[in-house]
Formats: sequence, C-alpha cells, structure tokens
Amino acid sequence: MKEGLYRYLTKCSLAKLPPEQQLFYNFVQDVECAYIDQSETPDQYFDLLVANHPYVQAAKHFHIPVETARDLMLEIEQKIKSDTDHRMQKAFWTDYTKQVTQFDRSKKQYFFIGI
Repeated sequence: MKEGLYRYLTKCSLAKLPPEQQLFYNFVQDVECAYIDQSETPDQYFDLLVANHPYVQAAKHFHIPVETARDLMLEIEQKIKSDTDHRMQKAFWTDYTKQVTQFDRSKKQYFFIGI
C-alpha cells in the first residue's frame, strides 16, 4: 500500500513543478515508456536507450544542448524525490475498519491517510 501512496505523492510533487519542468519531465518519461512498449526484452530496451537516448530526443525537441537536458532532468527528478520523500515522512495512517464495519459487514479494510 505504501508503494501506491508513494506513486500518488510523486504525481502530486510533479504537479507542483512549473509547467515547463512538467512538460520536459513528461516528454522524457513518454519516450522511456515508448521504448518499454517497443521492447520485448531488457536487452532490446537497452539497445533503444543507447541508440537514441531520451535526453538526446528531449534536447532536439526543446532546442537545448544534451548536457542541459540531462542536467535539467536530474534536477527535476531530485526535486520530485525530495518533495515526495518529505511528504512520505509526514504521512500517517489511521485504521477505521472497526468503526466502518459497524455499518458495513464486508471484509474490507478502511484507512484514513493524512498527508
């Protein structure tokens, strides 16, 4: 369950970034996902990365040097990770299963997640 929360908080952290950084990050992620979809094996994925790295494609698309594209992506990823980790430390869970099962007899568990 924590993995799902971490993914959600990562999306929240991305949404807090300036639109230009969101656009750049999503472009690189989309290229990487396209490579995953095209690949049947990890080796094929690696070959696609080597042949035309997402940073190179982003550099061409945004008309910036490859080094700048790389540095920008690393900076964005660090911001997202830092913000997400900070939010994860503040997150708390409260089990409300007992309170809810008084009204709902299903075998589900109910939690309140405070962020």
